[in-house]
Amino acid sequence: MTIKAVTFDLWFTLIWDNEELEEYRKLRRLVNFHRYAKKYNNFLENGGSFGFNEVRLALEQVQLKVKDLYERGIDVHPSDRGKMLFEFLKIRVPREECAQIYEGAGKILSNSGYYKRYPNVNPEAEPTLRALKEEHPEIKIGLVSNAARSSATYGRMLRSFGLAKYFDELVISCEVGYLKPRKEIFKAALARLDVMPSEALHVGDLFRADIVGAADYGMNAALYTGLWNRYVVSRDAPQIHDHLPVGYRAPRGRVVKEIENLKETAKIVNELA
Repeated sequence: MTIKAVTFDLWFTLIWDNEELEEYRKLRRLVNFHRYAKKYNNFLENGGSFGFNEVRLALEQVQLKVKDLYERGIDVHPSDRGKMLFEFLKIRVPREECAQIYEGAGKILSNSGYYKRYPNVNPEAEPTLRALKEEHPEIKIGLVSNAARSSATYGRMLRSFGLAKYFDELVISCEVGYLKPRKEIFKAALARLDVMPSEALHVGDLFRADIVGAADYGMNAALYTGLWNRYVVSRDAPQIHDHLPVGYRAPRGRVVKEIENLKETAKIVNELA
């Protein structure tokens, strides 16, 4: 077997966050979208106006609606989230302007809080990616992430970390329309990388989304646990991480192992050669 591509998860694998940053981004989304939507105040249904509280409630309603879709493995493009927000606020813009306005709203949602303050980068990320490219220059590297922001937003973030140069493709669930573990997002990633599932290794931190999803599609997979002890969204948040179950066997792909050091990725590629 020859590995021709390695795909990485994003959150808890290459980057990690904290509660303070999450709250900062929520505030930026609220302020920025309020400013943007105010430009279309004259299109409000039945007249009237809206303030920060109405926008906050609309953002919460969108989150609940999107969460319902998540249960079916479906994700929503930022522009469609923008459209939802306008609908919840009862702003009826002219039909001929809808696409452009919703696209602008999507960019606001995607970029808010991602210009001056980025998540924390995994210190293992750059050495791991560099080692892969140095030892296996022929291997393509992709990103496969369940995330609500656009690939352009994450691409800018990766450039700021000095990581973008290592990636051949960025595949984000909100742009593909499907979440891991559904096969559609892995299929889209491997189609862009032009490799077969058996020729690819996926590395991520969630057993069901990353390991079961990738392996069921026929990919090789490794569960990365190295950032679990560094990132806590909330002290009251439920434990969402699982170790690789003893004796787990994927029906199609090959589950390689559980790793605590991301740098082991290059070693796994050598073992699968």
